[in-house]
Amino acid sequence: MNSPTVCAIVLDYYGAEKTKKCLISLIGQGLKTVYILDNSDKSEAAATLRQAVNEVQVQGPDFELEVISAGQNLGFGKGVNSVIAHDKQTPSPHDYYLLLNNDAVAGPGLVAKLLDKFMTDTSIALVAPRIVSNDPGREFGIWYHRYFGLLLSRPGWGRFHYFTGCCLLFRKDLVAESGIFDESFFMYGEDVELGWRLTRQGKKMVCAEDVCVRHDLGASVDRKSFFYEYHMVRSHLRLSLKTRFHAVELPILLIAKYTTLSCRAALRCLRYGVLTPLAAFLLAWFPIGVESAHDSFKRSIRPDM
Repeated sequence: MNSPTVCAIVLDYYGAEKTKKCLISLIGQGLKTVYILDNSDKSEAAATLRQAVNEVQVQGPDFELEVISAGQNLGFGKGVNSVIAHDKQTPSPHDYYLLLNNDAVAGPGLVAKLLDKFMTDTSIALVAPRIVSNDPGREFGIWYHRYFGLLLSRPGWGRFHYFTGCCLLFRKDLVAESGIFDESFFMYGEDVELGWRLTRQGKKMVCAEDVCVRHDLGASVDRKSFFYEYHMVRSHLRLSLKTRFHAVELPILLIAKYTTLSCRAALRCLRYGVLTPLAAFLLAWFPIGVESAHDSFKRSIRPDM
């Protein structure tokens, strides 16, 4: 029996040096291919990424490296879906897909230990490792509160469990025709929606507690930026739509989220001494295009066509 083939998918957004460290950590993990999606929208960033990939190639990786250029920021979910679609068009699509954030470093034996979970239990749909970061509450997954949008470390009323998209391994047959992620989420929330969807479908998700990934939590985007604030708030609002049990529940979810998110915006305005969180909170209720973390506030928003 042939061993299953695994490819890794790493998204880069102006983070070539982090991506380089991430790729080096994948050497010796038993991967066949590593795809790097360049989500940056400037030629200078693309050149920097190519240089970083070349420096990894010099170290003699035991997998094929392929850089795919999006030419724009596709966001996380659509970016991952596009790479999987690309792989499925190749002569030999892979059996498993490993998602890994470019600001994360794989621990020893990551791929083998994640695969072991699938080998020992065929009912498993998705496996995640322990996520070691500056937030210990995320180590074994997160409990999302549907009403208040809180990310919690234990189960309770109104909560469901999910694994962060920082690192996930799943079989190719888990991927629907439209992809693994809901592309209505541009950034943030797509992994929460995936967890909700798989839970509702009765599919099993487990944590491989004997292997870890070290994650530089939040380092890829400035958390004081309009880009971050807008997409964070909008993801929580969209999750209200996606995680409702019945249509009648939606107004309750939105009112609860409004309360939590408005308080969050006020506190962050005080913390950082800027009005950006409040502006993002007010505008996140409207479908405007915010695609770049490197543009100014005025340039980063445009009517969504």
